[in-house]
Amino acid sequence: MEMEAVVFKDDEGNYLEAYIDLVNKRLKVLNHQIQDWPKAVSWLDRAAGQHQLGKILFNIKSPENYVLENSGYVLEGVIPAFFKGTDALCYSRYTDFERSKSQYYEQEEEILMQIKNAQHRSETTKKLPAGLKIDRINNEQAGDLVNLYRRIFSTYPSPLLNPDYVHKVMETHISFWGMFEGDQLISAASAEMNLSNCNAEITDCATLPEYRGQGLLRHLIMVLEEEMQTKEISALYSLARAGSYGMNAALDRLGYEYQGRFINNCHIGGRFEDMNLWTKVV
Repeated sequence: MEMEAVVFKDDEGNYLEAYIDLVNKRLKVLNHQIQDWPKAVSWLDRAAGQHQLGKILFNIKSPENYVLENSGYVLEGVIPAFFKGTDALCYSRYTDFERSKSQYYEQEEEILMQIKNAQHRSETTKKLPAGLKIDRINNEQAGDLVNLYRRIFSTYPSPLLNPDYVHKVMETHISFWGMFEGDQLISAASAEMNLSNCNAEITDCATLPEYRGQGLLRHLIMVLEEEMQTKEISALYSLARAGSYGMNAALDRLGYEYQGRFINNCHIGGRFEDMNLWTKVV
């Protein structure tokens, strides 16, 4: 088991749906309707302790924030219009204190400052390099997609290295697009859609090392944005590895706004990494 959905509910009207995420050692709340907040927070703490999860993630609306702050949660980011036009406050609780400490915060701040000081948003008009094409990745190409990610990542925060998982989510809520040179898939990105709340995460961005530096992901993200508009999804967000200049710069060039940093949030490439939150309302 890598991820398992769990539900807490009682006769008093309390409801919590969360993911037990063993790969990233975290508990992520997906849906909630809560009457007794102390009771709900206590349940989350017990569930995290039972499965040895070092972090709890909880996106809430602003009237609920005081309860979490009084229970040891910290605000790490904001996603505008996340809940059908209402902002989401992204709170985290570190049940493992050591996990709340970033080893690379100063270096990541320097990267962010370099990006913010650069005058580069006009570069979004660059043409697609000759000989390359963009196309939707279908189920028949799922194996090629998995092979691309396996070449780049030794570990990944979602089961994206599992072909069965990719086949399943393609049919439900994730749209994958790729950059091709001939029949070879050289870059990919996806939009994970939450249709009920009208938001989508731009994610799973990867380019083979020998093709980097050409702005390929910017072209893919623009295609995903166009598709999301046809589905009336207006709130977009993306989590970029805070130590990666290229991905953060690509999002900044496309008009995404930096909205916070999630410390030791995802297990990628063999270790926990801080993730920068970027958002855009279209």
